[in-house]
Amino acid sequence: MENAQPSRLPARLLIFVMCLVGLCALPSAVMFLGMGIAGGMAGLSNLTVEQLGTVPLLVAPLFAYPVGVWLWLRARRPRSAGRAWLLAALGIVLITGTSFVPVTIVGAALVEEWQETQPGGRGYEPPGVR
Repeated sequence: MENAQPSRLPARLLIFVMCLVGLCALPSAVMFLGMGIAGGMAGLSNLTVEQLGTVPLLVAPLFAYPVGVWLWLRARRPRSAGRAWLLAALGIVLITGTSFVPVTIVGAALVEEWQETQPGGRGYEPPGVR
């Protein structure tokens, strides 16, 4: 049993979560970063303290995903199965924790838009409503 290969399941689980959550988290984080850069210093000076405190939460996935990839690489060739599961669990917690705010904001905006009456958007009344 000395030469037994540790399971690759933890690393696969981590990369699956990273890809699934990253589909929304990374583009939204880039969008929030771009909006911040486009706003420039004039936009930052108009923010309240509470709003300024949310800026790191919005761009955190841009820093968490490289760490997640590093954890994934380490989980692929661990010393033991327990270490693989620990690295994968740390990566999953890191990715889901830092992606929660951007995914929630983008998801809430999409749900709000989907709930608008269509096809005219805001204020549209379908024929025959009145």
